[in-house]
Amino acid sequence: MILDVMMPGLDGFAVCTELRKRSTVPIIMLTARDSENDYAMGLGLGSDDYITKPFSAMALLMRVRAIFRRVDFESQKHAASAPETVAVGALTLDENGRHILRGSAPLALTPTEYELLRYLMLHAGQAVSREDLLNAVWGFETAVETRATDDTVRRLRRKLDGCGVSIESVWGFGFRLESA
Repeated sequence: MILDVMMPGLDGFAVCTELRKRSTVPIIMLTARDSENDYAMGLGLGSDDYITKPFSAMALLMRVRAIFRRVDFESQKHAASAPETVAVGALTLDENGRHILRGSAPLALTPTEYELLRYLMLHAGQAVSREDLLNAVWGFETAVETRATDDTVRRLRRKLDGCGVSIESVWGFGFRLESA
C-alpha cells in the first residue's frame, strides 16, 4: 500500500496506525513532508519505507519490488517451517497426505471443508476472523457478504460431533477451534 501523509480526512499516519492494528500489509509512505520527525514517525508507526517528493518513478518501483522480495522470502520461510502434521484433540492433520484423521480413521471432507478445518487447526485456540477464512479458503481478498463460511462451519460441526474438538463462534468476529 502506498500512502500519502497529507490526505483529506484521516492523514496517512492515522491510516498507517489503523492498518497496523489489523494487517501486516506492506506500506510505503509517499509524501512531501520531509522532516526527520515525520520520517521517524512514519517508520515508527509501522510503514516499511518513507519516500519524499519529488521522487523518481524508478526509485519507487525498485523500493516496491524490494518489499515484494522480502514479503515473498518471509512467506517461503514460513511455509518451509510449517509442520507436516498437527494434532488438535482427536484430530490429526497430515499435510503431506492432505487429509485429516479422526483418531485413526480419515475424516470425509470436501476440499473446502478440508481447507477451512486445516486453517483452524493451524490456528487452534486462536480467534480467526471470517475475512481471514474467506481469504485463506476461498481466495476473497475483500470483505464480501457471504454465508459460505458459516455454512461450511455448520457442516464441519456435524462431522466433528463427539470427537472432543469444537468450532466455537466468536461473536461479531469469526471462529476458534478448541480442544475439549
